[in-house]
Amino acid sequence: MCLGGTATAHPHVFVDARTGFIFDGEGHLNALRISWTYDEFTTLILFESLNLDKDGDGVFNDADRAAVIDGETNWDPEYKGDVYLEVAGQDYSLGRPEAAAATLANNQVEVSFDLPLSQPVRIGDTPAVLRLYDPIFFYAYTILPATNPIALPQGCEAQIVSFEPDAAESALQEKLAALGREETPSQQNVGRLFSDEVQLTCG
Repeated sequence: MCLGGTATAHPHVFVDARTGFIFDGEGHLNALRISWTYDEFTTLILFESLNLDKDGDGVFNDADRAAVIDGETNWDPEYKGDVYLEVAGQDYSLGRPEAAAATLANNQVEVSFDLPLSQPVRIGDTPAVLRLYDPIFFYAYTILPATNPIALPQGCEAQIVSFEPDAAESALQEKLAALGREETPSQQNVGRLFSDEVQLTCG
């Protein structure tokens, strides 16, 4: 996303995220459903940078939706969309966004899309773990229950585990808050430390 303006702390962008798990007819997990709802300040920047809602009626037209979808889901090859899936303790590769949509509600932009797995996989009683985080913590994601949850196969359960900082993590958050927009945290993959997760089990 193309962001302008100023900010004085990490993170700069706050996103309410919702997730879903899509299974095939044989009981294999084959895709993830992801939605991002941006905070009002980030939404304002999107309006300015993409020149959205030119007629000022507060409703997206087809051109607005296309501009948001292109900007938010046409990812660079190395970008993983801040979406990370582990199956049996191993990173599981994902494809590129499909079936993307963009809406405007309550003065906030929401983007949703499906991410296919590289190969369908059967989930057992060892949790598959889905995390949403920005490695450099420029974006902060909070995972919330889905508004329209996707039904899971019988015996499967998805549980959101929210991040709760300990003393060391709270101290690190304070240090990150002192960084300016152009500064990058020295600790690699620092965003993972603060990530919510969704644990999926079937059995």
